[in-house]
Amino acid sequence: MTLFLASVRDAAEAEMAIGAGADIIDLKDPGQGALGALAPDAIAACIRTIGGRVPVSATIGDLPLAGETIRAVVSATAALGVDYVKLGLFPGEDTERCLNMLAEPAAEIRLILVLFADAPPEVDAIGLAAKIGASGLMFDTLGKGGGSLPDLIAPGKLAGFAASARAQGLTVGLAGSLKARHVPGLLAFDPDLLGFRSALCRDGNRAQPLDPVRLASIRALIPKDPGTMREANLPDFAPHALC
Repeated sequence: MTLFLASVRDAAEAEMAIGAGADIIDLKDPGQGALGALAPDAIAACIRTIGGRVPVSATIGDLPLAGETIRAVVSATAALGVDYVKLGLFPGEDTERCLNMLAEPAAEIRLILVLFADAPPEVDAIGLAAKIGASGLMFDTLGKGGGSLPDLIAPGKLAGFAASARAQGLTVGLAGSLKARHVPGLLAFDPDLLGFRSALCRDGNRAQPLDPVRLASIRALIPKDPGTMREANLPDFAPHALC
């Protein structure tokens, strides 16, 4: 079963997304980059509003992969009470060393690594994610004006990436300027979640507020059946927590 992830920038948007049926709330500031981080007090306000009704993920920002810094920021973000912490694999020469330094916190923190189709890492990210005990991978895009994920990766190749990650026991998410027209094709890959921001906003602009009509349209395209939801890939949440 594929879950619907909605990226929001404040507590009001979080409430709107939950009301529209989002399965996971992703906290992100679209004005601060591909994975812009919200301020700690904004994250805390969202956590209070959500009140445990659905799982929550949060990005740590568009940070270079410097091991000690990343480890500290990942731990600090997790300490705010989010369920998943998202780390982008931004271009750099220290990716493997940085990820290896996250093995210890990954044992206690549900870490999601974000791979960018338009800036792929020069390491075996899937293998490293499994090695350090990450919870999953998100396939995304770095440049939000350069095309959607399905425009940048051929369907067969994307399906292969998803299958490889799942074979390693990793949760698989697909995002990256996805539009409503992409949903049917991506559902065929059986991802654990599909993530959206721009498609949920006024005029399809990720910097604009969420649009309830667009939220409802995306929700309607992703089948929702809590009775058959895969617990294996979200082991810490009973099915009712994702309703």
